[in-house]
Amino acid sequence: MIDFDTARSSLLDSHTCTLGSVNLTLCEAANRVLAAPLAARYPSPLFDNSAMDGYAVCDPEGRLKTFTVTGRTQAGDAAAAPLQAGEAVRIFTGAPLPANATAVVPQEETETDGGTLAVTAAVKPGQHIRRQAEEISVGQELLVKGSKLNAAALGLAASQGYDRVPVYDKLSVIVFSSGNEITEPGMPLENGRIYDANRYLLISWLQTRGAQVMDGGILPDDLNRTETALAYAAKKFDVIITSGGASVGEADYLKQAIENTGSLTTHTLAIKPGKPFAWGHIGNAKVFVLPGNPVAAFVTAHLLLLPVLNKLMGKQERNWTLPKITAKAVFSTRKAIKRREFLRVRIQINDKGETQAVLLPNQGSAMLGTCVTAEALCEIPAGQTVGEGDTVTLYLLPG
Repeated sequence: MIDFDTARSSLLDSHTCTLGSVNLTLCEAANRVLAAPLAARYPSPLFDNSAMDGYAVCDPEGRLKTFTVTGRTQAGDAAAAPLQAGEAVRIFTGAPLPANATAVVPQEETETDGGTLAVTAAVKPGQHIRRQAEEISVGQELLVKGSKLNAAALGLAASQGYDRVPVYDKLSVIVFSSGNEITEPGMPLENGRIYDANRYLLISWLQTRGAQVMDGGILPDDLNRTETALAYAAKKFDVIITSGGASVGEADYLKQAIENTGSLTTHTLAIKPGKPFAWGHIGNAKVFVLPGNPVAAFVTAHLLLLPVLNKLMGKQERNWTLPKITAKAVFSTRKAIKRREFLRVRIQINDKGETQAVLLPNQGSAMLGTCVTAEALCEIPAGQTVGEGDTVTLYLLPG
């Protein structure tokens, strides 16, 4: 068996993003992955402006308490004429500052009869002034390649005048299940058979990750039909994902079909659940074989498949894996096992403000129900036990 970290590193090292790119409008690009860096076209702020509704004053020596009001400037107006010492203009948030303004005084700290302004609080030089380029200078990297174009990123691009951005093509993925024991939901269930959960779990999960997904159906335990289906899929899709047929002792039609049409790296992983896992390629299509056990498929999808899919989609390296936090265990384990274990937990905050991991019931490898309520996967290192109050590592599951 190979270590979890070794398996993940090997997966990532053997895959690279080869997707093309396309320029899309900002609305079309929502939640896509940026294919090239964006540089700032303009400074931000564009010009010195007011951060408050109030008065822009000119007080070079910082001693004045009264000023003569010489004008009024709103957002969208041109800047008022340059101020002289002792002058002020009525100004609103976002409006350009007149030259020589030394501070902006909030309106609630002033009194005025219209022509004369009295300041009723201490004024610090430069207060409430947004200086040109204090956030972003021209040419500065605005968004890095591989950024997910969420609402904030698209708003930032729009603020710089971009109306279109380059994004990677969507990763095209086809998902199969395999085995004669699998029955399509909605069909009569014969003795000895089970309904297919993995395909629907994986398709839904992949759609939320931003892939372009197709349902490949169930591959029967028939070598020729499996080879034909996989060879056809390899010509149409970037990635082929299957579940089942990876364990020792199972009918090996799936593995044999992949090896006959491409190549396959099979590993027994030192993790629980999820020991059987394989990857390879058929032509240019990448192939990933997940365990048939539903919980094992769920765990390996999040911990092993997700990082490599994120890399194939062109995402930044820091966003490949699930985010990790530490927490205090509100449970204990009875005995150490030889494999690294991942338990389904929910997260709570106690009255001291500490983050706690609460073990969910029914941790069996076939018990998919706890995956619905799990908020994280709690890592138990190989050969170790956990006692109540111990610090544990959590991999946060996406909502």
